[in-house]
Amino acid sequence: MLAEMNRNHHFIYNRFGYDSKTVYAGREIGTDQYNLTGQLYYLNSIGLSMGVSGAWYSQMDPSYRSTVVSAGYSSGLKKSKNLRYRISYSRFFYNTDTSSYDPVFNGSANVGITLKTGPVGARVDYSLLMGQEYGSQVSADLYCNITLFNAGRKVRFRILPEVSFYFGSETVEYERYSYLSGMDGTTVVTDYTYEDRFGLMNTQLSLPFEISLGDLDIEFSYIYNINRSLDPDYTFDNTSLFSVSAGYFFMINE
Repeated sequence: MLAEMNRNHHFIYNRFGYDSKTVYAGREIGTDQYNLTGQLYYLNSIGLSMGVSGAWYSQMDPSYRSTVVSAGYSSGLKKSKNLRYRISYSRFFYNTDTSSYDPVFNGSANVGITLKTGPVGARVDYSLLMGQEYGSQVSADLYCNITLFNAGRKVRFRILPEVSFYFGSETVEYERYSYLSGMDGTTVVTDYTYEDRFGLMNTQLSLPFEISLGDLDIEFSYIYNINRSLDPDYTFDNTSLFSVSAGYFFMINE
């Protein structure tokens, strides 16, 4: 939308969302824990953006747990109008009731590209997590934008099916055996070692239904997560959830 406009438009984008379950990499965090999220962003048609987002969780104490402040830039390539790239930096702030909590990561540098042809597109995003340690996250998405019908000039109904692949790191436990020989025979000693393994952790299938009323977007989604453990001796259950969100664009000037 912004890329198609003149170079002098400024916007404020506000969005609120509800998820019936809270998951990380498709794995459920807390039984039947729902969450609420909010975003407030400034964007312009040049490609700059900055904003803040936060999350509230039903079973955590304190419930308001995290705030993310981000700034970034997005643009297209002159030789390929279907290809866009983006870069951004995010800073994480945690709201906890104990001073002893020391998060491993407090920020991330992010890059990504989007290739879109007609109603079909693909995205790839990489995040370098930074803090006491360094980590990596990669996501790849295939999506489709299908307009069901328009009702007038400003009312539109769409479905946005998407399949996403999430790659990250998981700590895997290994058993190591030692054999000690003595007067009483051989004794087997078991040690446990741990290693961070990187790989595919989740495949997500989502089916959003969106209603656009002018600058207001309302979205209802069903999401199904197919989890994959990087530990061959452990499995995670697949999860499903419902999501509802509403977002609004405020144009500052024309």
